[in-house]
Amino acid sequence: MGPVGARPGMKTPFAYCGSRMSSELTSPTGVRARTVSPARMAKYRAEKEAIMRAAYDLIQRNGSKETSVHDVLRETGYSTRAFYRHFRSKDELVLEMYRVDSDRVAEALVAAVASAPTPIDALEAWIDQNLAVVYDGRRLRHAAVLASPEVASADGYTEAYLTGLEAHRAPLVELLREGRQSGAFPYAEPEADAVAIQAVVGAHVRNRLLHADGLTRAEARAHTLALFRRALGA
Repeated sequence: MGPVGARPGMKTPFAYCGSRMSSELTSPTGVRARTVSPARMAKYRAEKEAIMRAAYDLIQRNGSKETSVHDVLRETGYSTRAFYRHFRSKDELVLEMYRVDSDRVAEALVAAVASAPTPIDALEAWIDQNLAVVYDGRRLRHAAVLASPEVASADGYTEAYLTGLEAHRAPLVELLREGRQSGAFPYAEPEADAVAIQAVVGAHVRNRLLHADGLTRAEARAHTLALFRRALGA
């Protein structure tokens, strides 16, 4: 979810950076690695993406019913071998789904902050890119899956989530530092203020996930920006 604040018992999506796709695959014995041709790697990448898309669809469709590896294989038509070529378990599958979407958000955050002409514009851009995760129909559906208990219960999720919060906060901390140095944010305490801003944006994201008829994106952005402009001395 986007890089947003946490609350015990409910996670918000997109708070992890660093998905990976190796160009080498380990042999079944684990003794040696073999290089895979570009054509076969493209096939494997498409296979992996199809498995992840199927898992998204099934978790959204099944609601409270737990989705199994068998369900994913039946949906895709792939063999058990195909699944385990990419993922050692269902937990690893849902964590990779989380990481891939989180990477997209992270890239958008960095680009939005970097292209903003002033610190206040950069702050608004950071807030807006986080809110975008739940104010676009397709992205909202993905966010709902990634915030679901089924994903949040995966082994390793909490560590990935907390690591992601810190990574997504990094451009916010940097823009606050620059704002303090330039005089745009004279009262800024970058590390502490970044945590507070992330928490408020996270509250708006959770509210959107739970209540689609809440604030608009513009209203949530304006509320957060006005609140912290005053606190930062802007």
